Amino acid sequence: MVDIEGSSTIITTIALLMLFMYFAANLAMVVLEKRISVTSLKSFNSGIVKILNKKGNPQGYKQARIYLCGSILSLFAFMAFLGFGYA
Repeated sequence: MVDIEGSSTIITTIALLMLFMYFAANLAMVVLEKRISVTSLKSFNSGIVKILNKKGNPQGYKQARIYLCGSILSLFAFMAFLGFGYA
């Protein structure tokens, strides 16, 4: 069972979760906007590479990279905080 020490732990947990949800939701919107196929893993990977590539997506590749990196980093920060914050 998790022992919550104080309100700052709860606020940090909620803030990290909200940050992850923001980046992940925006990345999902970019994927849906580009109509990337999710029928197979190979087509999904090629679609992700295409939206992150400067030649495949000249207008929005920076935005897609920010959302992808932000969602990965905030997920790792959230997991690390849960692992060490409540220990």
